[in-house]
Amino acid sequence: MNRKVFFQTALAGIGVICAVGCESKADDMTPDSDVLDLTIQLDDARYKDLVKQGFYVVVENRVVVAHVQPSQYVAVSPKCTHEGTTLAYNAASKTFVCSLDQSRYDLTGKVVNGPATKPLTVYSVANDEKSNSLRIKG
Repeated sequence: MNRKVFFQTALAGIGVICAVGCESKADDMTPDSDVLDLTIQLDDARYKDLVKQGFYVVVENRVVVAHVQPSQYVAVSPKCTHEGTTLAYNAASKTFVCSLDQSRYDLTGKVVNGPATKPLTVYSVANDEKSNSLRIKG
């Protein structure tokens, strides 16, 4: 193979790679999993436990919502940042707990007991007592 043919072949290959790399893949683009905006009705049977202080629910596997004090709710990302296990809320210690590795997070999402080192995402919760609903955003 002479020099001219070699460079033509090499440049053609590079051009194909660049064209494929620049191709738009709109269906590969997914929204940030931490972006959340949902409303839950507290009279819905799926969320009835939230009426009671100290109870919690996992909503659509996207957020854990806990009723921590009268008219106060906390919403956090549902998975342990260490192993990805779904969290539970412990009312006695007011912490979110991983059943697998016993990592604990406070109500602000901060790790209080490892092995997890990364905090949880905390979402804002607006309690609309008129409509008996919670709006969770973040």
